Amino acid sequence: MKTKMYWIQTATLLGGTVFAWTTALVDFMRFYNAEGTLLKIKDCIYPNPVTTPCFYGAIAFAVAFAWSVALLKKEGEMRRKSEKYLLVLLSAGNVFAWTNFLRLVYDFYTALPGQGVGCSGVPTASPFTTPCFYGSAIFFVALLIALIILKRESEPRSPETK
Repeated sequence: MKTKMYWIQTATLLGGTVFAWTTALVDFMRFYNAEGTLLKIKDCIYPNPVTTPCFYGAIAFAVAFAWSVALLKKEGEMRRKSEKYLLVLLSAGNVFAWTNFLRLVYDFYTALPGQGVGCSGVPTASPFTTPCFYGSAIFFVALLIALIILKRESEPRSPETK
């Protein structure tokens, strides 16, 4: 059962990684089509994706996913210790993701009517339909899974499972 949770964690982080990098790729393509280069940073129609939180969230997802894959190969105390470090990364990722999302919510609701934009600089009807919200939610689910894993790992083993 414990190993199954590691697979669920890996699948969740894989889904988050695919989602985040798909979003980043769409942002890069939109930016390139509008600007004709990937090197421009100032005075852009859309923000350069390397200046957005979505890009750095995609990197964090990729690192967390790679880490979870490495955890699948470990056992015992080494696996538990490494899971604790992954929990720290997922906690930091959640703070980063939700802080950026809350900033987006604030900016959206303080903008003039019809002027609210999402994290990629694209107009949106609601901040709750943006990739930032979905990425934050996936990061939160991954954090919950890591907490469940560590709770189960810290439970004393019964004589039958030794």
